[in-house]
Amino acid sequence: MKPVLIIDPGHGGVDPGGGSNNEWVEKDLTLQISLYQYKRYQELGIPVELTRHDDKSLPPEKRVAIVRMSGADYCHSNHINAGGGDGAEFIHSIYSDGKMAKRLATSILDTGQNVRRIFSKVLPYNKNKDYYFMNRETGKVETIIIEYGFADSPKDDRSQLKENWRDYAEAVVKGFCAYAGYDYHKPISRAENGHVDWYVGKRVESKVNNLRFYEEPSWEDDALVNTIKKGIGFPKIVEKVTVGNGEQYKVENSKGETYYITAHEKYVQVV
Repeated sequence: MKPVLIIDPGHGGVDPGGGSNNEWVEKDLTLQISLYQYKRYQELGIPVELTRHDDKSLPPEKRVAIVRMSGADYCHSNHINAGGGDGAEFIHSIYSDGKMAKRLATSILDTGQNVRRIFSKVLPYNKNKDYYFMNRETGKVETIIIEYGFADSPKDDRSQLKENWRDYAEAVVKGFCAYAGYDYHKPISRAENGHVDWYVGKRVESKVNNLRFYEEPSWEDDALVNTIKKGIGFPKIVEKVTVGNGEQYKVENSKGETYYITAHEKYVQVV
């Protein structure tokens, strides 16, 4: 079945993206957002695809070819902005009526994130073409470039993106469903469905020395809290989360403080 929607995690591989700072790299955060949305659309029964599922390089010509050849009607091109502004931006084609961009923006506004602008832009030397290649070269696919906020914001985008990226990703899913006429429901935890994953509530221990753990879902040095020795661990697993190309356990220590540690069985065991 061809996808209705294709999601494009901006940048990747040798291209880190300009919307990076000392807390995240744009290519990683856009992939994180995109993988979350990909999973949610699957849960909602909406045929969906990705331009990349991992950290790989996609030259512009290959990226737009994947979108064009997908057979999708719509595309989210996910990005993090730079340039000292604040708030989300939504860029649609000059040939679009802008209604989908406005619907996604309204949904983002409902989360508490401000929207800086909704716009389209023409090539300076050809007023009949879009300025941005993702709008210009993706054929009949209606592509919306979504800038979730500014990595170098002088206001609150940095903390908001760090803490609320899932809310913003979910808001786009909700807005798209409203625009395209699909039934939407909020994410339902497995516990709410009467199912508890086998590892929830159990202890996790390191199988190696100097295993890193983090203050947030991340693999970056800036989020590193400390390391633990072989046989040391955390008494309670709360849940498992996807982080970039891997998975981490959200854990609690004996004081109820929350941290994140790899869930890879090569490095940890659940006891």
